[in-house]
Amino acid sequence: MFEGKYHPKGRPFILVAIGCLLLLAGCKKSEGTVAPPTPPVVPPVIIVPPVTVPGILNTAHLEKLTVPVTFPNGAKALGVYIYADAPNYTPAFAAGEGFTCVDDVARAAFIHTRNPTFSTDTLVQKRAFGMIDFILNMQSDNGYFYNFLNTGNTINKGGITSINEPKWWSWRALQTLTEAYNVVKTKNSPLADKMLLSADKLVARIKSDLANLPKTTTQIEGLTIPEWLPEGADQAATLILGLVAYSNIKSDAVINDYIKKLADGIVLMQFGDKDNFPYSAFISSGNTWHAYGSFQAYALFKAADFLKMPVYKEKALAEVDHFYPWLIQNGYKNSFDLTKANGVFTSQNEKEFEQIAYGFSPYIFAAVEAYRITKDAKYADIAGRLAAWFFGKNSANTKMFSIETGRCFDAIFTGNQVNKNSGAESTIEALLSMQQVSGEAAVKAAMEKYQ
Repeated sequence: MFEGKYHPKGRPFILVAIGCLLLLAGCKKSEGTVAPPTPPVVPPVIIVPPVTVPGILNTAHLEKLTVPVTFPNGAKALGVYIYADAPNYTPAFAAGEGFTCVDDVARAAFIHTRNPTFSTDTLVQKRAFGMIDFILNMQSDNGYFYNFLNTGNTINKGGITSINEPKWWSWRALQTLTEAYNVVKTKNSPLADKMLLSADKLVARIKSDLANLPKTTTQIEGLTIPEWLPEGADQAATLILGLVAYSNIKSDAVINDYIKKLADGIVLMQFGDKDNFPYSAFISSGNTWHAYGSFQAYALFKAADFLKMPVYKEKALAEVDHFYPWLIQNGYKNSFDLTKANGVFTSQNEKEFEQIAYGFSPYIFAAVEAYRITKDAKYADIAGRLAAWFFGKNSANTKMFSIETGRCFDAIFTGNQVNKNSGAESTIEALLSMQQVSGEAAVKAAMEKYQ
């Protein structure tokens, strides 16, 4: 899972060369960021019957990664192993960080709460409730969330990728707690009440720490960058999704204003136009664009609907209209730095690889949403072409996601090497993408045409 300035990419190949391992040194689940956790016993792997949905979804591998945990206070929950190594796909943990984390569990919960069988399938409900219990038990006294659980089931409270500060994992926790609230309430009202209390606690901290930040800007490589976003437009997008869902539960004028403030900041991070690079792309953080986690367009669609401000929809459509076709035509990208000089935008440090599921899901979500809003077939086509990456329409000519096993390979590297490990993030983002695709017949048909 890629987060902020550091990024997690699945476990490296077991037999890969040392040079390739060094290439992975920037991994988000980074080694050595904290002292190694108490290494005692990694929780046992419990094999349970897979939950499947007809069509292109198969949660068998996600179920294999799902593991029961017991917190020091005695609370029981469900985690999700971070890594699973080929060829046997044995679940594994991230050395120096932990074996499961809010970043993954919060997204995994969506697989179940968004499952069309949630209302009738008690196993799906059990999985969702267990993962939500995990999230609730990772909240700290200050309202923010810790991210990693160590082996031995102690919370990692000191690691840079786990600390209880305004970071990705808190925004993901908020999005899950607020989006899932209404569906959970229909089946487990006491748990839903706890979810809302937890969200209230975090929102109070957001109001205190972030909502009143001044709308100042800074200059980076010729670009005007807003300083009031939580580290970048990518994190702001996930935060918007959680706050919109929260305000749909509890109307809050301060939060409504903050959603607009975040959306305005994301709009400032859009550069170029239909004729000029980077073709209306939303930059992620600073002057850097990266594919992973860039839900800016999708979040603006949701903000436009919630705030009744069509300008945000227009900005989001511009990225889908102009930047996504450029990505497709140029074999996709991992990241680049954007600079502006004499009125001209140029890219520096451009990287094509690695390519991962988390680098495609944000754009699939946005293109599918564009189709839902406009009913224009061109957006179904764009979404289908992006989704076809999972089924072999990629530089490695390799099927990355298997409907038969529910596994998604972790990455395509330079030289078209495929990391055939299948960790939590790859599995989850593939399944979330397939949920989007399966929800629209035109998108699914386009994907099948291109794969």
